[in-house]
Amino acid sequence: MKRAKIVVVGLIVLLVASACRVDTTVDIRVDDDGSGRVAYTVVANADAVGLLVDDPTDLRFDDLAAAGWNLDGPIAEDGGVTITALKPFLSPEELPGLLDELLGEGVVFSNVALEQAHDFSMLGLRPAETSYGFAADVDPAPDLEILGDAVVEGLLGSPLGRSLTRVEEDAGGSFVGSLGLVVNVQLPANVATDSELGETVDNLVTWEFSYGDAPTTIDARASIDEILPRVWSLVAILAALLFVLVVFSRLATFVIVKLRTPKGRRRRDQRQREKRAATRAAEANRPRRRLLRLLVVDVHGVLVRPTEPVEGLLIPLITAERPDADPERIREHHRQLILGRLSPEEFWGECGLGPMAEEIETRYLSSFRLVPGLHPFLDRMATSRLPVAAVGNQPRVWGDRLRRMASLDGAIASWMVSGDVGSGLPEPALFEATRRTMSVDLFDCFYLSNNPEHLDTAKELGMATGLFVTGNEAAPETEHTIVRGFEDLLRSRGS
Repeated sequence: MKRAKIVVVGLIVLLVASACRVDTTVDIRVDDDGSGRVAYTVVANADAVGLLVDDPTDLRFDDLAAAGWNLDGPIAEDGGVTITALKPFLSPEELPGLLDELLGEGVVFSNVALEQAHDFSMLGLRPAETSYGFAADVDPAPDLEILGDAVVEGLLGSPLGRSLTRVEEDAGGSFVGSLGLVVNVQLPANVATDSELGETVDNLVTWEFSYGDAPTTIDARASIDEILPRVWSLVAILAALLFVLVVFSRLATFVIVKLRTPKGRRRRDQRQREKRAATRAAEANRPRRRLLRLLVVDVHGVLVRPTEPVEGLLIPLITAERPDADPERIREHHRQLILGRLSPEEFWGECGLGPMAEEIETRYLSSFRLVPGLHPFLDRMATSRLPVAAVGNQPRVWGDRLRRMASLDGAIASWMVSGDVGSGLPEPALFEATRRTMSVDLFDCFYLSNNPEHLDTAKELGMATGLFVTGNEAAPETEHTIVRGFEDLLRSRGS
């Protein structure tokens, strides 16, 4: 690096020899983690460069690149030249060495210090703070002869070939008007300084010097508050307190139970309790005999057809009157209707058929057809004193009208619809409501439907189940008992 120092500063001295302008900018940037980079930028005008070489691009700075400096230039513009050397540092301790590498130790910068400190306490509410501090002594008028060469001094009697006074006399001027120095320090947050010469803008503070200015001390400081470590510390403290509370509550419960346990408990009493518990467990595991106390049938599919009235009857009926009606909206309004969230009048109004609601509703309900053999079957159930309950997805008004139109008032012991409970099949609410109304155990009920999803729910509740098919309908593969019409049900009632 010795040659690199001589090249850079020697370039400045030679350029000044013609009373031209040479400005040096030192940029120091510090990042959040204390690392950063130093950049030297030297700008000389055309007259100054002309004293050195004919072509500015002939200037060589190989030693700088070999020392790890990233070079940008020489860049020639209007005959002048701009040279930038940049090198990063990984920690605050490396910064003083970088400032000395090009200009020499203590030549311009001395007593350089960069500090990074973290302040955080687990207790309290103050956020974590990271502070940065920079300080250095700057000499804008160093003795440039200390950068000379011993060989040159032996040949010419001066480290630079001639004295600085001779340089000024030959140039007809002085270094004061020829050499300028700018120092920029950038810290991670809004920066402050105690130096009167520093100008602060956001997180950057700048000092400008001319050769001959008095030595001065520059400084910059900044701090960053971080709330996230405080949040995590509070979470950790709360978690620790909660853990301690849980442990203490467990210990307290254990101690209380021990203290309340009667002393002198006999082993014979323990054996008797164990024996009674084993007897109850054996009785609980004994298979229970199912008693048929209630027949539950699905309204749509067992009492009347079609099984899917929305797709088979309702949507075609509405779209015939209102071709522009959206089937999806009809399905959604129907879902709200069967859950009791819409009245039939509101439903027909939403479908755009309010003025003719009574007529359309009558046509719709009249479209249902009783399953063949229904009334004879219900008569046989009445003779056998086996009550029949019906469940279905419909509003109460439609259920009552359909029951009257089908002459089923006296034949059905319970007619439970989704509009009453706010939940439709295959949800279990209708089965539970029927159980409470009829005061029976679902284990002693037989549920008949042609909808496998409804049957699956009933089976999970403990009911016996039968898949109802009529005529020549094909029965799908199922784990439920297949019942082919009401006659088949009467024949197999015993089993």
